[in-house]
Amino acid sequence: MKLQTIDKATYREHLKRVTVAVIALLLASAVGISTILIAMFGEAGGSNFILNLTGVAIGAGLCGFLLFRFREHAYMSEVTYVWRLKQELNRIYRRSAKVKSAIERENRNGLIVSNFHLKGSKQLYELDDNTLTMGELNQRIEELDAKVQGLGVTIALDDYDKQLLNQLD
Repeated sequence: MKLQTIDKATYREHLKRVTVAVIALLLASAVGISTILIAMFGEAGGSNFILNLTGVAIGAGLCGFLLFRFREHAYMSEVTYVWRLKQELNRIYRRSAKVKSAIERENRNGLIVSNFHLKGSKQLYELDDNTLTMGELNQRIEELDAKVQGLGVTIALDDYDKQLLNQLD
């Protein structure tokens, strides 16, 4: 995965619209499907919990299918990119002990992974207006940059590949 430059205002607007659309679709489909199921199979005065639950599950499945189907659409590009970035950052976070160990051993792959993680996190924090820990994050980026420079190693964001995580021991 490569970091991309995206417009924050466009991302926020598209995310808001997609979220509202998913909520509206889930609500309408769950209520509609549940009503149809109750009319067809329900018991008058009885508990229709299972039918309601089935309607919600089908509605959620429909929303998931449509999000999957349209994830590559141009309108969804910013939302999909941020979703994938979050997945990649979580993948790195789950292996943070190995990344930290690799950095301590001055392993170039560990430095590349950490650089991507920190710069990707910074982009994500800026897009989501998460400024609470931005100072700490900037300090960690500066420390990593100083370490890389002190080692005389050259790394770039484009050097990152998810396979590097598998190469850390």
